[in-house]
Amino acid sequence: MNSTYKNAMKANTHHAETYFKAMSSKDFAQIAPHLSENVVLLSPVSPEPFEGKEAVVKLLSGLLETIDSIQVNRTLASDHDVAVSFTIKCNGITVIGNELIRLDENGLIERFEVAWRPLASAALIQETLANKLGGQPMRLVPA
Repeated sequence: MNSTYKNAMKANTHHAETYFKAMSSKDFAQIAPHLSENVVLLSPVSPEPFEGKEAVVKLLSGLLETIDSIQVNRTLASDHDVAVSFTIKCNGITVIGNELIRLDENGLIERFEVAWRPLASAALIQETLANKLGGQPMRLVPA
């Protein structure tokens, strides 16, 4: 890969990389500057999307206040798309997350799609977060 292409990719993914650094260090103030005003977050904590910067920042702030840590494991990028694998730890529970991010023409995050596994652990974290933010906890029920 030539250096011009590498530099273009680095510049294009700057907001996604800096956003995850802010998440990992729980730097609340550095989350919003990397989000588009019309950002949409499809989250494992709610069946409905979170729409707009204010709603997304509120959810992410609540998540960071709830979890013990978030660590990025791998990042892959191509054009306006970034895929990130990460680990969340919360009250002795570990989940592996995958986030598909779409960047707008300015490199700001305009869309997130997040998945967590294993399901039982994800449900426990979702329940804790839903209770904190006034949402509806999801529960697994036996078949």
